[in-house]
Amino acid sequence: MAQRVPIAAENVLHHFLGISRALAGRLDFQSMIEAVSEEIRFILPHDHLDVSLLLDDDNHLSAYETGLHTVWSEFAIHPLEIARSPIRTLLLGMEPYILSDDAMNDERFQFPGALNNPIFDAHLRSRLHVPLRARGEVIGALSCSTHVANFYTLDDVRHTQHVADLLASYLYALRQTEQAKQLAIAQAQIRAREEGLRLGVLRLTEELENERQRIGMDLHDQTLADMTRLHRRLARLQLLDQVAASDLAPIGQALYESMQELRLIIDAVKPTILQLFGFVEGLEDLLLRSVRNSGLAIVTHLRDYTDGLANDLAEPQKIALFRIIQEAVNNAIKHAAPHAIVVEITATLSHLHLTILDDGPGLNSVSRLETGGIKNMQVRAQLLSAHVQIDKGPDGKGTCVQISLPLPSNAGQA
Repeated sequence: MAQRVPIAAENVLHHFLGISRALAGRLDFQSMIEAVSEEIRFILPHDHLDVSLLLDDDNHLSAYETGLHTVWSEFAIHPLEIARSPIRTLLLGMEPYILSDDAMNDERFQFPGALNNPIFDAHLRSRLHVPLRARGEVIGALSCSTHVANFYTLDDVRHTQHVADLLASYLYALRQTEQAKQLAIAQAQIRAREEGLRLGVLRLTEELENERQRIGMDLHDQTLADMTRLHRRLARLQLLDQVAASDLAPIGQALYESMQELRLIIDAVKPTILQLFGFVEGLEDLLLRSVRNSGLAIVTHLRDYTDGLANDLAEPQKIALFRIIQEAVNNAIKHAAPHAIVVEITATLSHLHLTILDDGPGLNSVSRLETGGIKNMQVRAQLLSAHVQIDKGPDGKGTCVQISLPLPSNAGQA
C-alpha cells in the first residue's frame, strides 16, 4: 500500500468545523450521515461509513450507512439483535475500539449467528469502529471501511474517536426526538381511535334513543289506546245488572294499574321536556314526576351553577346523562325512601360534574351497588368517556352519586 500523506492539523480542524456545519438542520439519521460523510472523508478516507445506534431495549440496534449500501441498511426498519452484530463486543462496552487490517479474515467478525455477509459481499477489508458515547454510556458505534487491507492506523483511531464524540451528542438528541415523535404519533393514533369510538357511541346512542321514542309513540298511539278502550268497556259492563260488578272490579283494577305502568314506561323512553325546553328543565320535570309517582313526601332541589352549560352538549350526551340521573333518582326513591333529593350541576375548565345526593339510610342498608340499574349507569357513563362514583353522603349519611363528563377544550370559555 502506498504511504498515506498525513493531513495537516489546521485542515483537520477545518473539516471538524465542516462536520459541525453539515449537522445543522439535519432532522433524520440518514440525511445526517450522508451530509457529514464527505467532511469525514478528508479526515478519514473510506468506501463505506455507517452509524449503529442502540435501541431502548438494549438488545437491538438500528443502522444507517452511506457510500456502499448493504443489507445493514435494513436495520433502520427491522432492528438487529446486538448478539448478531459483528461489533457486538464494542457495543457492549467490552472493547475501547476495533481496528482490523483485513475484516474478511478477522475471526472477531466470524462467529455463529453473526450477520457479517456484507463484509464479504462488499469486500470491506480494513475496518475501524469506535464507540458513540452520550451521558457516559455507549449509545452506538461509528464505523469506517475500505477495500484496501492494512489501511487504518492508531492515529486514525484517535481521529475517528474525535469525530464520534462530535456526532454522539447530536445523534443522542436526534434519537430522543425521534422517539418522542413516534410516541406522539402513537398517542395521536390512540386519541383518534378513542374519538372515533366516542363519536360512534354517540351516534349509536342517538339511534337507540330515536328507536326508544318510536316504540314509546307506538305504545302510546296503539297499545295504550287499546287498553283505554278495554278499560272503558269494563266500566260500562260493571253498570249492567246481569254482570257481577265484583267479578269485573279486579280485572278493571289490574288493567288500570297496567295502564299506569305503561304510561310510566312511555314517559321514561321519551323525555319530551328535555328535548323541547332543555336539560335543566328536563331534570326539574323528572324530579317532580318521580316524586309524584312514588307517593312519598320527598323534597327535591335542583341547582345549576353552570349557567346552562349542559344545554350546549350534543343531544346524545344530554340524553345519556339524563338517563343516568333518572336511574340515580329512581334508585334513591326505591331503595332509600329519603326525605330529600338534591341534584347539583357544576363545572371546571375540563369537566362537567353532576351530583345526586339523598338523605336516606345510605349504602350500608341495602346492596345498592349490586343492582342492575347501577351497572346500567356505569355502562352509560363509560360510553360517554364519563366516570360515575357512588359513595356515602357527607358525614356518612345518605348516598352521593357523582358523574364527571370530560368537556371539549373550549366548552367552558364563554
